[in-house]
Amino acid sequence: MKAFFIQRNTFLLLLGIIVIVSASLVLLFTAGNTLLQPAVVTPTPKPLYTPLAKLSQAPPVKPCNAKKRDFQMGIAFPQWGPTAYGENDTKWLAELPQMRAQAAACWVEMPVLLYQASLSSTTVMQGPSTPSVSSFNYGVHLAHALGLHVYVTPLLQVNGTQPWAGAIKFTTYQQEQQWFESYWQAIKPYAVTAAQAGVEQFALGTEYEWLQENAPDSLWNGLIGNLHSVFPGILTYDMNWDVLQKQPPAWMRNPGLKMIGVSAYLTLINIPERVDAKQISGLWQQTVKRALDNFAIALGEPIFISEIGYRNSADALYHSWETTSSAPQDPQEQAAACDAALANIIPDQHILGSFFWGWDDTEAFNLNGMQAASVIHLYYQALQA
Repeated sequence: MKAFFIQRNTFLLLLGIIVIVSASLVLLFTAGNTLLQPAVVTPTPKPLYTPLAKLSQAPPVKPCNAKKRDFQMGIAFPQWGPTAYGENDTKWLAELPQMRAQAAACWVEMPVLLYQASLSSTTVMQGPSTPSVSSFNYGVHLAHALGLHVYVTPLLQVNGTQPWAGAIKFTTYQQEQQWFESYWQAIKPYAVTAAQAGVEQFALGTEYEWLQENAPDSLWNGLIGNLHSVFPGILTYDMNWDVLQKQPPAWMRNPGLKMIGVSAYLTLINIPERVDAKQISGLWQQTVKRALDNFAIALGEPIFISEIGYRNSADALYHSWETTSSAPQDPQEQAAACDAALANIIPDQHILGSFFWGWDDTEAFNLNGMQAASVIHLYYQALQA
């Protein structure tokens, strides 16, 4: 028994030595490998934006165009705030390429939101949602680098219970004169920058309904002349749909004004309900197309749709200018409405383009990731084939 215990202990001793030596070798080998391996360096993430200098110096990208007819295939992508459209606007940087790909758009509409204190104020100014000129400039260069044409649209918001610029109203010529001068000074920096950056199209304004009907032609013609003195591209004016039945004022035939745009938010139905997709195209033809064509004929030249959009809601065709609805979300109805619009617009020789509102930051109208964007892509891509 003693010999057995001695042998067993000897065996255990030898086994322990082997285990210790083996463990030491494993530790040495592991430590050696750690020392020999190079340190893992986490690369510094590249900035999301391309510096303006590189955008400006990059070879020009040929923008896409319609091959089958002269038609502006556009999407509005409004951004708000001093950094809007700039190198720190992550949404603009990330989603502008997505817009180009998802919707096959060749034009991007860039609104610039200005302010005035009241409906009778004669002072137009920048506000908290106005992009800085430098941010605006960067946004234009990025759009061009992606092969997009750029359309700039000044918007005007009024502080108070009635924010719509169409309700701005004055009682004297002197007030109107002061307003036009202030407005020109407010948009001039953007017009100058737009010209320097190669913007293709610039609007005088958007839906200034009372002013377009009542302010003297001389003031509108003066504004057109001022803009032409700094901006050599296409000048337009964007009117609201609810005056399509009226005769266009004389200043809209100014040779310096190349096109009239229309915000085409005409309601297709009189009660808030869902409409079968098969019926929408006929409704669109009877209401919207007829009104647009009649106005173009009265004007004596083709027009374009500077704004059109439909909510992601079951009542998308009812009061289509309203940004919210209590109806349930309905992306199929939104897509069907866009389909009906484009089915009527594309063959219509009275209409030279469409800008859908809007890609993002447009509440229920958002197109990003929606079925409606795929519908728009189908029509726009077909025009480019």
